[in-house]
Amino acid sequence: MINDNPNDIILKPGDIFCVQSPMLFGKIIVFIEKINSTDNEAKYGHSGIILDSDGTTFEALWTNKKQNLFEKYAGYNILIGRHRDMTEETFQKGWDKVRHHEGQWYAGHRLLFFFVPFVAKYLNLGLGVCSELTAKFLCHSGVIEDLYWKGKNPDHIADMIHKWKGWEIVFEGGL
Repeated sequence: MINDNPNDIILKPGDIFCVQSPMLFGKIIVFIEKINSTDNEAKYGHSGIILDSDGTTFEALWTNKKQNLFEKYAGYNILIGRHRDMTEETFQKGWDKVRHHEGQWYAGHRLLFFFVPFVAKYLNLGLGVCSELTAKFLCHSGVIEDLYWKGKNPDHIADMIHKWKGWEIVFEGGL
């Protein structure tokens, strides 16, 4: 059962989120995702990692930084997922592999690569857009075996939460 009451959200380190942006840029991202989507659906244009129960996030914006989920995304449609194998240890393994990206500039040039998905997948020097940062965290945490993080977009992250085994929807709806 999907929790759709924002007052009932209980977050844990290692939860991940996808958010629907009402801005033009976010709508363009979703349009490109839908064109390349295998299920012809795409809703979310941004994703990130939840670091603690207070809603501190780590995400790629203009720079890769921490902020608060509840403050930044109040009023937005959001999806929060949790993998059943995420523990303090697996969270730390994933976090150790992405934390050094904090403060780096957003890899915005990579957005052009997503027009042709295989380009985004193979032309990468370690910098990632929001969803690649999220997927890199998941890859190195070890909760998903054989996850290749390069070229992942927010729709891939949302599809993982909705369709892959081992995922629970913590919340989906208006925050």
